[in-house]
Amino acid sequence: MPRRRRWLVPLIALMACALPRAGASAAPQAMPDLPIAPVERLVDRAAQATTARALANRRERQRAQEREVDGVVQTATAQVGDGYAWGGGGPDAFDCSGLTTFVFARAGVALPHDSHGQAGVGRAVDRDAIRPGDLVFFSTAGPGASHVGIATSATTVVSATNSGVMEHSTEDAYWRGHYVTARRLL
Repeated sequence: MPRRRRWLVPLIALMACALPRAGASAAPQAMPDLPIAPVERLVDRAAQATTARALANRRERQRAQEREVDGVVQTATAQVGDGYAWGGGGPDAFDCSGLTTFVFARAGVALPHDSHGQAGVGRAVDRDAIRPGDLVFFSTAGPGASHVGIATSATTVVSATNSGVMEHSTEDAYWRGHYVTARRLL
């Protein structure tokens, strides 16, 4: 063997001893759990406290939103029995978009006084995900959202019809056939 490579033999033998081989000796060794250092413990507690605060804040926001939605639904149902007036914005007579504008104004939400404009506000909601407080749109006078109501449940709305403000199903033959979309503002 040339002189230059003589040192390789001991080096290769040393590496063969140090590297793990196939079989039981190559299995990972169980490491004992080391105690958490005091600083790490403090960091862990701070992270837990931050998470707890974030969860409490989220719950409070959800409760506030639920109160707001309840207020919208209560205001809408309180108008049941009021009369219909084309272009009416209340408090004794409404058209459909006047009713929704009136109700949401009480919750601090400004809406345009026309159903087509209201159909572009908020975020879209699938029909099977409608919940109380959502705006529900129907096509009753040509294409597009020409009528609007406020959902009181997944299948009922309060709206100002030609017969006055009433709560009605969205699942009967007429309203189901004229459904367009739903929007969530709160």
